[in-house]
Amino acid sequence: MTKISFTITCIILLSFNSISQDIFTARSQTLGSSVTITGIVTNGDELGPIRYVEDGTAGIAIYDLSTNNLLNGAQRGDSITITGTLVDYNGLLEMNPISSAIIHSSSNSITPQTVTPIQIGENTESELIQIDNVIFNNGGGLFTVGTHDFQSNGEAGKIYIRTGHPLANSLIPMSPVTLVGLSSQYTFSVPANDGYQILPRDSADVQPNGNLLITSAISQSNISTIGFDLSWSTSDNATTECYYGTNPTNLSNHSTLGNYVTNHTINFNNLSPATVYYIQCFSVSGIDTAFSNIGVYITSSNSSGKIRPYFNHSVDTSFSTGVNAQNITTYFNDTIKAYMDLAQNTLDICVYNASDATIASAINDAHNRGVQVRYIADDDASNLMLSSLDPNIPIVYRTSSTAGIMHNKFIIVDAGSVNNSWILSGSTNWTNPSNLFNDYNNLIFIQDQSLAIAYTLEFEEMWGSGPSTGGGVFGYNKEDNTPHLFNVNGVEIELYFSPTDQTTAKIIKFIDNVDYTMEFGLLSFTKNDIGDAVVNKEAEFGVNIRGIMEQENINGSEFDNLINNGVNVKSHTGVTHQFHHKYAIADANINGANPSVLTGSHNWSANAENNSDENTLIIHDATIANIYLQEFEKRWSELTPTTASINNNNCKLDIFPNPSNGSSEILSDKGLKQIYIYNIEGKLVKKQISKLLHFDSAGTYFVKILFIDNSSLIRKIVNR
Repeated sequence: MTKISFTITCIILLSFNSISQDIFTARSQTLGSSVTITGIVTNGDELGPIRYVEDGTAGIAIYDLSTNNLLNGAQRGDSITITGTLVDYNGLLEMNPISSAIIHSSSNSITPQTVTPIQIGENTESELIQIDNVIFNNGGGLFTVGTHDFQSNGEAGKIYIRTGHPLANSLIPMSPVTLVGLSSQYTFSVPANDGYQILPRDSADVQPNGNLLITSAISQSNISTIGFDLSWSTSDNATTECYYGTNPTNLSNHSTLGNYVTNHTINFNNLSPATVYYIQCFSVSGIDTAFSNIGVYITSSNSSGKIRPYFNHSVDTSFSTGVNAQNITTYFNDTIKAYMDLAQNTLDICVYNASDATIASAINDAHNRGVQVRYIADDDASNLMLSSLDPNIPIVYRTSSTAGIMHNKFIIVDAGSVNNSWILSGSTNWTNPSNLFNDYNNLIFIQDQSLAIAYTLEFEEMWGSGPSTGGGVFGYNKEDNTPHLFNVNGVEIELYFSPTDQTTAKIIKFIDNVDYTMEFGLLSFTKNDIGDAVVNKEAEFGVNIRGIMEQENINGSEFDNLINNGVNVKSHTGVTHQFHHKYAIADANINGANPSVLTGSHNWSANAENNSDENTLIIHDATIANIYLQEFEKRWSELTPTTASINNNNCKLDIFPNPSNGSSEILSDKGLKQIYIYNIEGKLVKKQISKLLHFDSAGTYFVKILFIDNSSLIRKIVNR
């Protein structure tokens, strides 16, 4: 019986193979053609609904979102025959829709072909490939959703991690790995000759080389003008060593402690102020050596460290703890001009859109007095001001050939000066009157040479060799190659550039670190994982979150998700002029906490994270946090409450019995939506919908009840 079944299977396969084409031939057909192919499926649902199929001649992507979903159930190793239509999806050749799909057998295998990063392209598209000796640029970080750069023997490549991927939020290896994945493409370019990326399927596709592993990120601490500490951990006892220098291609200095430990710290105490150092940490154990990627670090400067935020609308100084927030109304352009007028040697400008005559005159004045002026803009914006600039001022535009926009709003004044170096960041485009005067925005100026140097590194990556010869890169073609941590006259500041620096992960970390209160104000909030972080933090006992959002109803907005989960959010939609801020405030006015502010140009969106050029500052300072709180409280008081902030004074609610003997019931005249149970330490121990409460151990608990109108109450209950 087995022999007969096997014979019939072979006849069926031969029959299908006789009517199907090999994939190489199918790929050569014109778009819109119906083709039939037979091959082995090389991925499952870890990459979503898409399937990649390979037959030994080539590979192709298959996509089906029809109601009957003919690919549903197709798993890695299945032999399958598929009929569908050839289409182009952002450079990737696909069969979509699918009219027929028949699985013949399972547990088949495809051996990945070994290639180098520069060989990833049309010749390998949709095929399973392997790259050896891969070092991730963000080693020690997390595999967040989006692209991650790597190097292999001097060549560069990218992987992409989708939402819900098995690798999402896991640690990026610091040491070299063998990388396996699907060769894919995603680009808006025409012709489609870039955007090549590798899609690993799970942790088995990222295999470390050797037995000794670096198991943590390299962390920097104790930053001073003469040095700092670097720390990491390893899987086994090993030495503590590093190569370092001021040029990433010449790490000529070697430092070693020699002792064999698993927790490593190395101190640098003979460095120069405001100087960038490139450092590769490593540990040795016997014949095994574990290397980190080359990190970028900077010492603190001798600058004053002055931090000056400004707002263009009213603030509520009744919340001030000593330093009043500055509302300078229609003087945003004059203020920007005043800082430009300080420039003596260099003025670098990187702004999405501009149309202000006052700022244009300041730029021309700087050029006329001999200051080197450079300007980066986005070519999709109108930028009416640029025609007013002296034609000898060089301007580089980010073109629309890649996804995203050049969305920065920063300037750098005299980066080479200790006392006259300033950076400007914030949310404000230079459009008159809209963003400068009408829309709700912030500017923030910081006098620090180290920050100015870091911004200059990012600027020059986009600038390249200037407008005449090009060479600059934008968006996902950039690298994570700037320092991120700064000591600005005793204030810890973090700096991240998008889309290379995993800014979303830093925003989520900012939220996760909140102890008591958080306020956020955003033009756009569409990033699901940040929304989940806000919801989870709100669910923690004793944490109070409030938010203001402008774009309540755009596609993918997190507004309803936040409201439905009890987060106190107000909409700015319908108010005259846009709420254009992109800030968050943590634990302002809380003694013993770590008050912080996050601000910059980065909306909480996938486009900001994955495509656009952005900058984000995180400032750990109580005074600056309070200043931004004064702005938030004024806006908050002006807006109509949503249902999330309904007063429940008239709500009839009881928990019976209380004290409890293990079980109690919530009695209420309002419908219940969600119930959170916390222990006495404020830790969430249970989340449920049922009104019946069950307690596993004796003690005091707090029950947070979320009603269907999104209002909430908290009650204490004792379980005996």
